[in-house]
Amino acid sequence: MLLKISAILSMTVALILAGCGGGGSTTATPATATGQFKDSKTSGLNYASGGQTGVTGADGSFTYEVGQPVTFKIGGVTIGTATGKSAVTPIDLVTAGTSSSAAVQNRVRFLMMLDSDNDATNGITISSAVQAAAASWPQPDFSVPEANFSTAVSGIQAAVNIADSRVPVLPVATVAKTHLESTLRCSYAGAYKGTFAGDDTGQFGVLVDAITGSVSGFAYSNFSAATIGLSGSVPISYDQNAAFVSGNGTGGTTFDGKYTSVNGVSGIWQNASTPTPSIGTFSGSRIGGASNAAYRFTGQYSGSSDNGLMTFDLVTTTNSVTGVGYSVPFNTLFTVTGTLNGNTLTGTTSTGSTITATIAMNSNLSTGTVSGNWTATGGSGIFTGSGCKLN
Repeated sequence: MLLKISAILSMTVALILAGCGGGGSTTATPATATGQFKDSKTSGLNYASGGQTGVTGADGSFTYEVGQPVTFKIGGVTIGTATGKSAVTPIDLVTAGTSSSAAVQNRVRFLMMLDSDNDATNGITISSAVQAAAASWPQPDFSVPEANFSTAVSGIQAAVNIADSRVPVLPVATVAKTHLESTLRCSYAGAYKGTFAGDDTGQFGVLVDAITGSVSGFAYSNFSAATIGLSGSVPISYDQNAAFVSGNGTGGTTFDGKYTSVNGVSGIWQNASTPTPSIGTFSGSRIGGASNAAYRFTGQYSGSSDNGLMTFDLVTTTNSVTGVGYSVPFNTLFTVTGTLNGNTLTGTTSTGSTITATIAMNSNLSTGTVSGNWTATGGSGIFTGSGCKLN
């Protein structure tokens, strides 16, 4: 009788465990995220990351498994592999890659050659005809010198000519370098806010200049209850660190950091001029950014009553302007709305301020400056910055 009861209990426990998944193994679904391939936004590349495969979208988008590598190919040519993240560039595909590396420049040259309209400033689009023709292409050595690479891909260049019925241009290395650096500056351009801690605490707001790559803005110290200006002394580096130095020469404070992605920044701050040197860490993230924007402009505003940043996006189909601002001393976010009439920007903020500014673009309309004034009930001041065409 005891044996029978024991057997029944054993069967019952086994059924319960089976129903709860006990005694078996389950495989968690890998976390995925969306990234963007940018040598300007590049569509038509095959990608694979874990179980995720596909072709990059019109904006260069791809899906990757978080923490896993992602490989990019076009037919028989492997462009390279990098850890999946929010934005992957040719620099990430080369060990210790920089914009000056031959292996990076040749990848940029190759992708620019595949662009269906020979204009990489508006994005790189690889046509379906070229994608099909690429199946038989041999793997080139991207690490060889410029002239050797030109010779190595001459056959591919001829195949693109036939597939697209156009004359594909393989740019020289200096053109590819300039193009990539412009793309990187525009990718990082915008406003970031965050906090710092250590021997002092507070908040900061910085912007990345779309033309120079310098990082500047403001920091508010809880210790001294004061706002200090930060000026870029070393612009963002064109490598995998995207490192920079920004600081206040008068106060002796420096922010030495790097961009962990196009949406995040971190680093070390220090002040060596005080009787007791102070040091700590800082981190922050991007504010603002519309997915359908044609241009993004960011500037610093300053005056007797407030200091901070405003970043806004321009949608050219409607000439409408939307964005956000950040008051550094008050640690407050606010919205920005307005319109662009010719070169004149007019807008208002959710805090009641008004903005009037002039946008001046360069000859090819890829970058520009913005300057003007802001007024509010409690004060007024100036507004200056830069912007770029999002490619």
